[in-house]
Amino acid sequence: MSARLAEAEAPARSVADIVARDLRPLVRQIDENGLYPEAVLRDFGVAGAFAHHTSGDPGAGLVGAIDAMAEVSATCITTGFCMWCQDALGWYLTQADNPAPRERYLAGVATGAQLGGTGLSNAMKAFSGIEPLALKGRKVAGGYQVTGRLPFVSNVENGHLFAAVFALEDEPDRRVMAVFRAGSDNVSTAQNAHFVALEGSATVTVMFRDAFVDDDDVLSHDAGKFIPRIRKGFVLLQAGMGLGAARGAAASMRADSYGRRLAEHLPLDPDEIDERADRLHARVRALAQDPQPTDRAGFLDVLKARLDISYLALEAAQAAVLQAGARGYLTGAEAARRQRETQFVAIVTPSVKHILTELAKGV
Repeated sequence: MSARLAEAEAPARSVADIVARDLRPLVRQIDENGLYPEAVLRDFGVAGAFAHHTSGDPGAGLVGAIDAMAEVSATCITTGFCMWCQDALGWYLTQADNPAPRERYLAGVATGAQLGGTGLSNAMKAFSGIEPLALKGRKVAGGYQVTGRLPFVSNVENGHLFAAVFALEDEPDRRVMAVFRAGSDNVSTAQNAHFVALEGSATVTVMFRDAFVDDDDVLSHDAGKFIPRIRKGFVLLQAGMGLGAARGAAASMRADSYGRRLAEHLPLDPDEIDERADRLHARVRALAQDPQPTDRAGFLDVLKARLDISYLALEAAQAAVLQAGARGYLTGAEAARRQRETQFVAIVTPSVKHILTELAKGV
């Protein structure tokens, strides 16, 4: 039997197997050296991790994507975040008003053959009135020309796709959402910042210099109506990072038998972390059953769940550090890495302060 035939007949690998065999040995390199786990992400795509929510029942699909992301984030939140970026891009394509980009790109994104990012941090903040929209565009024959700069777009290397929203120069109240390819003509990237964690997430600044985007790459010519339709799924998918972070911290605390003997009086133990994670997962599962409505009250319920997940992740990472003590305060310590990574769960868009601002506005 040829090697190629044997490979074709081999059973598909599970996410858990890829995590154990391929991801776990790379975690320190990802954290300390900024290694981007591209091969692992592509393997997750082959395993079906990015395809749960791209066909069939979108609610059940979102839960499947969240669970896969949580399994990965329990070991490495950086890689879990890259999965969220990929999943968010698939969500946009699945929900697109225009079928053309879905037909062009969705199959590749769902299988990991085409990697990509979300690109909507600025747009989500702009729609909440937190910052202005960074990109401007003008209609030209066959599409639009776009100019501007997005400071932080993740899971993006040259050749990767990402979405972005731009306002029309002659109709500033009308916004358009489209898919772009990093490294294509007049769409350049640069790594202009270094972070305390998530360095392996391929986070770049993207510059648009009269970049042409074809009408066939436009997801919606009216992003003002499209964004409310995708925002529930956008936020719900992030639950995978936070729930995985919490459960990973609990597992690391249990594995440290010496630390557990000395930690009986600490305020949060691994059983409590897992119980809270289970309750939050049930809330997420219920919210995911109806992921597309545009009503504000329903979206605020999603934000409340996302907020509680952020707080649990932060508390769980803190509990792991407190249990480890000085051992968790050393360079290379797992508890220290988890705490740095988990802080990102609370600041990625929508951040805790963004969510609290929205909740304060009310319905």
